[in-house]
Amino acid sequence: MPTEEVTAKAQILVLRPRDEVFNAFIDPAIMSKFWFKRTDQGLREGDTITWFVGDASDALEIEVRVKSIKRPSQIIIEWGQGDEFTTVSWTLDEQNSDVTRLVIEERGFIGSRDEVVSQALDSTSGFNQVIVALKALLEHNSTINVVADHV
Repeated sequence: MPTEEVTAKAQILVLRPRDEVFNAFIDPAIMSKFWFKRTDQGLREGDTITWFVGDASDALEIEVRVKSIKRPSQIIIEWGQGDEFTTVSWTLDEQNSDVTRLVIEERGFIGSRDEVVSQALDSTSGFNQVIVALKALLEHNSTINVVADHV
């Protein structure tokens, strides 16, 4: 398989309406409870914003370029640092009025085959932590530190 076909993918059923799950990624006040810290005013197509890994004053910054938003079913961004960016997509399918199938995929990793596979595996692991933290927040109003404690 060519390395350009290697993707990271995580998926889960969230027992909440699709609009609520979608908004959790659009609204920085919600997303900051389960994933990256944000200071923007919400994702808007065409914007370039910064997400932060943690709360420290010297927190790692990730540049985010919002490519496409199709409310309430899809978000596509490019993210990275310097000149190395990958594409991340969120796809939200309504299973019924109170159940959403969420799929997060990342592609466009750069490097040798081993480096690409390693990056994809790390991203898959990270996205799985994100969706578990999202599920805990939306279904049980509980914040867990799986993302902040990722090593």
